Amino acid sequence: MPASSDAAARDSAPAVRLAVALFAASALLAAVDAATIAVFVPFPGAGLSLRLAHHLFDAAETLGVGALAGGLAGAFVYFARVPGWARNCLAFAASLALVDDAIGENLTRMASLSGGGRLETVLFLVFLCVFGVGLVGAYAAGSKGSSSARLRAFAVALAVTLIVLDHLPYRDDYFGIHGVVAWAAALLGGAALGAPAERALRLLSQGRRGRIALAAIALFALCGLIVSPPNAVRLELFREPCTVAPWVLATTVWRAPPLHGLARATPASPWYRDRSADPAVPPSSPPLLGRDPVIVVITVDAVGADVVDDPASDRRFPTMTELKRDGVVFTHASAPGTQTALSLATLFSGRYFSELAWTDHGVGGTRYLYPSDDPSPRFPGLLSDHGVATADYAGLVFLASDFGVARGFREETVTVEGRRHAQAAELIDPLLDRLKVARRGPLFLYTHLMEPHQPYDRGRSQGSPHERYLAEVAVADAQIRRVLRLLQARFGRRWALFVSADHGEAFGEHGGTEHGKTLYEELLHVPLLARGPLLAPRVVEERVGLVDLGPTILDLFGVETPATYEGQSLVPLLAGGTATLTRPLLAEGRLRRALTQPDGLKVIEDSRRKLVEAYDLATDPGETHNLFDVEPARVDGALGSLRAFFAAHTRSDGGYQPPYKP
Repeated sequence: MPASSDAAARDSAPAVRLAVALFAASALLAAVDAATIAVFVPFPGAGLSLRLAHHLFDAAETLGVGALAGGLAGAFVYFARVPGWARNCLAFAASLALVDDAIGENLTRMASLSGGGRLETVLFLVFLCVFGVGLVGAYAAGSKGSSSARLRAFAVALAVTLIVLDHLPYRDDYFGIHGVVAWAAALLGGAALGAPAERALRLLSQGRRGRIALAAIALFALCGLIVSPPNAVRLELFREPCTVAPWVLATTVWRAPPLHGLARATPASPWYRDRSADPAVPPSSPPLLGRDPVIVVITVDAVGADVVDDPASDRRFPTMTELKRDGVVFTHASAPGTQTALSLATLFSGRYFSELAWTDHGVGGTRYLYPSDDPSPRFPGLLSDHGVATADYAGLVFLASDFGVARGFREETVTVEGRRHAQAAELIDPLLDRLKVARRGPLFLYTHLMEPHQPYDRGRSQGSPHERYLAEVAVADAQIRRVLRLLQARFGRRWALFVSADHGEAFGEHGGTEHGKTLYEELLHVPLLARGPLLAPRVVEERVGLVDLGPTILDLFGVETPATYEGQSLVPLLAGGTATLTRPLLAEGRLRRALTQPDGLKVIEDSRRKLVEAYDLATDPGETHNLFDVEPARVDGALGSLRAFFAAHTRSDGGYQPPYKP
C-alpha cells in the first residue's frame, strides 16, 4: 500500500471507529428493545400483525437513528481534523446539549427541589454535567473495555443489564430520563463492541454477499428514518418506556396524523372563535337560591367517579352516598386536566390550559408553572366584586392567591408552607368556624381536600395501595359530612353544597399509576354531586365538566358570566329542567389534548408523540379499542373540532407558547 494510502487509513480510523461504535450501540439497543417489547408490552388487541409492525419499526428506527448519528459524528471527526482533546470537548458539549434537550426540565425541577430555591442555576449545571459526563464516560469505558475479550463481555453484559433494569421502574413516566439512561448503557456496550463490529464490517465489505447484506441493513435503517409508522404503530411504540428513536423522530420528522379527508370544515359554533368581544351571559331569573345564597364548593384530590359510583362504596362513604340519594348526581362529569393546578385553574378561570399564561412561580420546592401573571377573571373575584363574601381555605401553597390558580377571594386562609399538604380537618375546622359566624348576605366558601393523595397514609397504614387510597377517601367523606350537617342546621333553604374532584387516580389502567400522566377516563371522569333544599334531586346523564362549575356558581349568585368562559351554567339542570349545552368539553396535559362529544366519542391528540386515539365511551368505557382508522368519518369530525378549538383559542400574544412540564 502506498504511503499516502497508509496515512489516509490512519486519519480515517478514529472516524470509522466512532461511526461503527454508535451504530453498534443502536443495534444493541434494538436487540434488547425487541426482547423487552416481547416481555413487558401487553400484546395488542389488533393481533400479531400489529406486534410484528411494532418490532419492525422499532428496530428500523433505532438502527436508522444510530446510523445517522454515527455517520454525522464520524464525518465531523474525519473532516474537522481537530486534535483529540478538542474532539473530547466537543463530544462533552454535544452530550450536554442532548441531555438538556431530553431532560432539561427534569433537571430544572431537581435543582429547585434540592436547593430549596438557592443556587438553582449552579445545581442545574451540576446535574447537567453529571448526566453529560455519564454519556461521554459510558462511551469511554466501553472503548477501554474493548481491549480484551473478557472486558468486552463484561461491558456488554453490564450494558444489557442496565437497559433491562431501565425498563422496570416508573414505566408510565420520566420517558426522557429512561431514554438518556438507555442510550448511555447502549454507548457502553456499543463502544465495547466497536472493534469486532469494525472487523465484521470490513470482512463483509470484501465479498458480494456481504455487500448485499450491508446494503440490506442500510436500506432497512434508511426506511426507519424516512417511513413514518402508521398511527396504530406509533401508539404501540410509545408503550415502551425506554424507546429512544421514536422520541427522536416524533420530535423532529414525524407530522401529526392527518384527517382522513372526510370532515374538514371548521365547526360553525361560536365556541370555536374568539368571543372576548361578545356580551356576558346573563344569570337565570329568578335566582334559584334567592337573594342571599350560601354555597360551599369542596373538591377532593384524586377521586375518580368510579370510586363514588361503585355500589360497594356506599357503606364506606356514607356522606357521598347521601348526596347521591338526596342530591343532583352528574354521572358524566369530566375534569379539564389531570394535574391539580391545571384542573383547578380552569375551574376558577373558565379557560383551558392553553388559553392561560403560565410562568414559573414560587420558591424552591414550590417553584413550578402557575398562571400567576394571567389576567383572566376568576369567578371568586367576580363574586367579590358583586358584594358576595368569599373565603378560600388553602391546603396547598399554590392555592394562595399570588399563584393565580384560585384568585379573587376576599378572605384567604393558607394553612401550609412549602410542599406540605394540609390534613382535611385543618381546612374544614376554619371553614366551619366561618359558617358559624355567617349572618345575612350571600356567602361563598371553597376548599380542596388532599385526602386521598399518594402515599395514601392518612386513613390506614397497612393494606394495598388501593385499600389505603379508599381509606383516605373515607377520611374526606367524614369531613364533608361535618359541612353538610352545619349547612342543614343553620341556613334553612338558602344553601347548596357541591362536591367534586380535581381529577381521578390510576391503579394500573392503561399501565399507569397515580395521576398527571395521561388523559384517559380513570383520570378525567370525576364525581360531581350537588345538594341543597331548592335543588331537584335527580340523576343527570348529560356530559358536563368542571369548566361548567364557575358559570353555575356565578348564575346561582345572580352574577353574569364573562363571554370568555368556556363553560355553561348547569342551573337549569339543578332546578330539574333541561339545558342546551353546546360548548365542547376538552382536557389538556403533557402536550396532549382531548375532546369528548355528547355521544361519547372521545379523541386524544398527542402533539409530542404525533399520534391520535379515539374511543367510544358509550361502548368502550375502558378505552381499549382505538377507532382512529376504524370509523374515519366520525373521528375526523371530532378531531377537526379539537384542532379548530385550539387553533382559535391557544394563547399566542407576545410570542407566548403554552409550556410543557413533565
